[in-house]
Amino acid sequence: MTASSTPPAGPRARSRLGRAVEQSVTRLQDAYLNNRSAAVADLARLRRGVGAAPGDDFEATGIVLRAVGDVIDERRFEGPSAKEWAAYLAFTLFAVHQQSKRTTRMHVQGHSLGRATRRLIDRQGGLSTDRVHPVRRRFDALGTSTSMAETAHHARGLISQLRGEDIPLDYGLLAEQLVRLQFPDTAGRVRLAWGRDFYRVAADDLSPSPPPTAEGETA
Repeated sequence: MTASSTPPAGPRARSRLGRAVEQSVTRLQDAYLNNRSAAVADLARLRRGVGAAPGDDFEATGIVLRAVGDVIDERRFEGPSAKEWAAYLAFTLFAVHQQSKRTTRMHVQGHSLGRATRRLIDRQGGLSTDRVHPVRRRFDALGTSTSMAETAHHARGLISQLRGEDIPLDYGLLAEQLVRLQFPDTAGRVRLAWGRDFYRVAADDLSPSPPPTAEGETA
């Protein structure tokens, strides 16, 4: 079979971590929107852990490990593992994104980071040929971060802006991509996926898209 006649590959299954984050964040979001006191308290604790590394904020780390620790089980690592970093960032960033949003879901499956960022720029006037949009600069800085601490810093700023425009994000997918972003052999594929989604989205694209899927369990 020639390359031109080869059918496109089917969607890959979401990783165990991606599924676990998806399910846990959905439950937390549902409880928060129903004004459950435990969920309100957990989101507040997670927000206090934003910017810290996994383990530095005991309460926030405990919430994350209680939710998805059974699919991480990284006791062989002395410091935070790639999966622990990814899960911790996904949960704490979601807590920032959902803050005070009592009727709007900020976690929505199928809304990738590239797509969400482009929608944010389009709502703020769109891309220009004579200057670099400040949101685009932050997006580029996130994609070229060299440490998870730097990634967390740029992601938090971007999430805060998405929150201001009520633009949702898929946190299960984000967790998967944050795992792969930490490995040289898969980081490029994550950046490519972000770039494809960023340039694919039209300014008036408000319809849901099929959920992106992971490329297997790299870590």
